[in-house]
Amino acid sequence: VNGTVLTPINQEREAFAAMLAGLTEEQRAVAKSPETRRDLVLTPQKNWMFPTTYTGLQCKNLNAKQKKLVINAIRTYTGDVADKDAAIILAKYASELDDTYITFSGTPGLATRGDYARIDGPHVWIELSVQRGAVLRDEAYHVHSVWRDRVSDYGGTH
Repeated sequence: VNGTVLTPINQEREAFAAMLAGLTEEQRAVAKSPETRRDLVLTPQKNWMFPTTYTGLQCKNLNAKQKKLVINAIRTYTGDVADKDAAIILAKYASELDDTYITFSGTPGLATRGDYARIDGPHVWIELSVQRGAVLRDEAYHVHSVWRDRVSDYGGTH
């Protein structure tokens, strides 16, 4: 736009990439999904269709610095709501961090089409998927992402 490149969801993508970069090789091997993901799991029309099992690396196996990177990635989403609500939601997710899992497929840099990452806990569900350009087919990529809550998604309605 007027010579300025806009990159929606870039702070989220960068936070997820930093989270994955902060893992050791052994941890990344555990976090890496054997399945290749091409898009989000909870796409439109898949409300309340959360997987019943957790996959990837459990955050209780992370050190304090690595846990902070996970919280920073979550904060890029919770920070989009009113400050008071954001603090309450983030505190809930942080209190459950040891029971939260991270997983990814593709490359951990999350800059290649087909890359995917997820944070999945008792409440938190955040997915990020690197896609082919939708409008400009020659753009390197664009990002799809969704933030859901396993317990109070859409205000707790089914």
